[in-house]
Amino acid sequence: MTLDINSMTKWQEALKEVGPRLTATDKHNQFIQYIKDQITSLGFQIVRFPFTINRCVQATRHLQNDVTGAPIPDLGPVPYSGITSQNGVVGKLRFYHSKKDPKMKGKIAVIKVTNFSLPTFLLMHKIAQYPDNARLAFSMRHPLVAATLAVDKIKAAKDSGAVAVILLWHKISEGLGQDEILPFTNDYLGIPAIWVHDHQASVLKAMNDQAVPVRLTITGSYQANVPTESFAVIVPGQRADQELFINTHTDGPNELEENGSVALLAILKAIKDDQLKFTNTLVFGFTSGHFQIPQSGISGRQATSRLLQDFEKYEASHHVSARKVLGLTVEHLGGAEYTDDYKNNTVRLKSADDPMFIYTSDKANRELVGRCLTTVKPAGRYFFLKPRQTSYFGEGQPLFQAGWPTISFIAMPLALCQQPSVKTAPNINRMYEQTNLIFQILREGDRQL
Repeated sequence: MTLDINSMTKWQEALKEVGPRLTATDKHNQFIQYIKDQITSLGFQIVRFPFTINRCVQATRHLQNDVTGAPIPDLGPVPYSGITSQNGVVGKLRFYHSKKDPKMKGKIAVIKVTNFSLPTFLLMHKIAQYPDNARLAFSMRHPLVAATLAVDKIKAAKDSGAVAVILLWHKISEGLGQDEILPFTNDYLGIPAIWVHDHQASVLKAMNDQAVPVRLTITGSYQANVPTESFAVIVPGQRADQELFINTHTDGPNELEENGSVALLAILKAIKDDQLKFTNTLVFGFTSGHFQIPQSGISGRQATSRLLQDFEKYEASHHVSARKVLGLTVEHLGGAEYTDDYKNNTVRLKSADDPMFIYTSDKANRELVGRCLTTVKPAGRYFFLKPRQTSYFGEGQPLFQAGWPTISFIAMPLALCQQPSVKTAPNINRMYEQTNLIFQILREGDRQL
């Protein structure tokens, strides 16, 4: 029962070489095909679940003083906000004050977004930790939270007649704010929007006071019915009427988000190389759509909800009805822990290991993970979380919502949603250790649950 670290290294390097793989982009489709080719070369069959989305690709952006032509430094476009012609859109600035603002018509809205701290217990309910002396920080400050909450203000500005939006990042370093794929939980907004650092606040305020118009240009394309696909690999067990579902997603902006496919490939290779047999049938799910959840998920749920629905229809058409034994989710392996020192405008390395959070839906699963941690003894800190229907990070949530007993691995690195940089480079040895832990849980779960 061994994992091949050399193959893991090769697959992780291939992921890095492809680069950012946002949902249904050419790079994403290229990576999906690469993963499928690796799986078929191992001798496994694939069940495809294609679907389409309306895809927004933003190619170039430029923000400038429309009188002098002087550029205004920016941090990147807001994904799926909007696109413009080559000439862009022009408007005087108006700082956002309220949802309904009749004076906003024809203006470019400036919305302040504060990267605020929250008490950790509001986001997650910790019930145990490994090792015993591991400590979870009292508060958490992650740009994902503040960026997601900004969507409603963008929509409000549009409804009030704004022609574009500038999001002014506050309490964040430029190194962390640059090239974030945030927010990513919105559908197409139909209004071009761009991130600007708080260092430009005085410039924008002066332009607003002097009624100087600003020009925002975001070129790109918006295409309907662009194909993508999720897929599954079925490893038959002694019992066709009981299943373990292990899943990840294939889309993401960097090498951490998402490298779960590398872990699943490593496990499939070990199953093949060691000719392992299982009591339960294993289903490996590779989900597309995490970076366009509104179009990919079912009824507002995360993208794996579509894969589950499609897989259930597939099984029904083959007259299969199986008990849900375990849903095991793998995301964001091998990351380091960074802290954002926005006062000194820098991002600092804090630890070689980012905390790994593990949602466990019941006592049996929590004890299973605890036993495997004690056996494998991986480096790092692991925190057991109690799942909540409305506060459950990652693609394990749809499994939980669908009634699967769940164990969901998800780290939350600070630069999780950024374009590739040194902060998003995983440590392959840590990835190996964490994948080995997950493999152990899969084997023990098959025997014990």
